[in-house]
Amino acid sequence: MQTIIRPSLYGLGLTVLWIGLASANPNITYHLAPLLVAIAVPVGSTLNGRLKPPTAMAASAIGLVLTYGTALGLGATDHLTGPSLLPSGGAVAEAIVFGAVGSVAGFVFAIWPRR
Repeated sequence: MQTIIRPSLYGLGLTVLWIGLASANPNITYHLAPLLVAIAVPVGSTLNGRLKPPTAMAASAIGLVLTYGTALGLGATDHLTGPSLLPSGGAVAEAIVFGAVGSVAGFVFAIWPRR
């Protein structure tokens, strides 16, 4: 589990950046922010090579928790009021979906064999 401590800080740093941008400009939706936060931890964990599935799952879960917590917090404080790319739902729903996509993509990347 030592391999996911530093990458968790990468995800936390992106989370702080997302919170700062969303707080300063609540009517602008930063569409890729949830995806980047969710994928940062599992992808950052692979800097030393491929991860075993349990470690990759833990890294993906950390990224997903950071994304969901941030999205729900920003939504509850009306800092995610911009437009959404989804046909229905608002920016919070978009952040939830993009966070899930990022988490799954990060997990697949983390366990994918390297040459």
